[in-house]
Amino acid sequence: MTEELIELTNTLAPDLVPVPVDAEDVCPMCRSWRPAGEPRCNNCVQAFDELTAPCELVIPISLYSKPSEMRDRLTFYKDGDESQQRQYAPEVAAILDRFFVEHGNQLQDRTGGWDVACVVPSESRVPPHPLERALSNLPARYVPERELLLARDVGNVGHRILSDDAYRVKENVVGLTVLVLDDVYTTGGRSQSAASALTLAGAHVAAIVVIARRVNPDWKPEVRAMWDRQAARPFSFSEEPWWV
Repeated sequence: MTEELIELTNTLAPDLVPVPVDAEDVCPMCRSWRPAGEPRCNNCVQAFDELTAPCELVIPISLYSKPSEMRDRLTFYKDGDESQQRQYAPEVAAILDRFFVEHGNQLQDRTGGWDVACVVPSESRVPPHPLERALSNLPARYVPERELLLARDVGNVGHRILSDDAYRVKENVVGLTVLVLDDVYTTGGRSQSAASALTLAGAHVAAIVVIARRVNPDWKPEVRAMWDRQAARPFSFSEEPWWV
């Protein structure tokens, strides 16, 4: 881990919000809020209702809300003007790089490892996804073999819209273990549809790793309470993650 990476990510840490450990109000699948007495949040219940094979291990590096600096970073590294992309793309890449430097070995232990990493394609952009470009300089020992395994297919996908045929698997993945990467996780529509498509094509999805999981603190007082609890804690890249 270089001094430059440490310095940059330490300056970004105040914009990140720690992901919660297991609790009665935390969804064990995606780490968002869940209603009292329910096994999962509404989004994850929907994923199991509408997809054949959603991935049960979703690993956000951070939570985020809207508006926030983190939301701007995750939006404008791909949709901003040239100066915004120049600023934010290295920051997004650095967050993911620091995560794998700190916890890559633990993640391999937790999942059993993976053969290939795959970024969820954009809805309308011409490939490669901006996250692919942000990842281009990451050490291969942390993210081995990044492949463009998926392309959009006929199924609808989006906010609270999931489909087994939203993505087409372009390569033979039978017997491969795949780590799915995405920048944001809001309802899981895209990430979980991608995971289901890969599984149906014969792959095993080790986990979905995302830069940040969105939480809407204004939706319910209970969500606000969970958010405030997490936002009050300082973020540390080196803190032992909830999934270990």
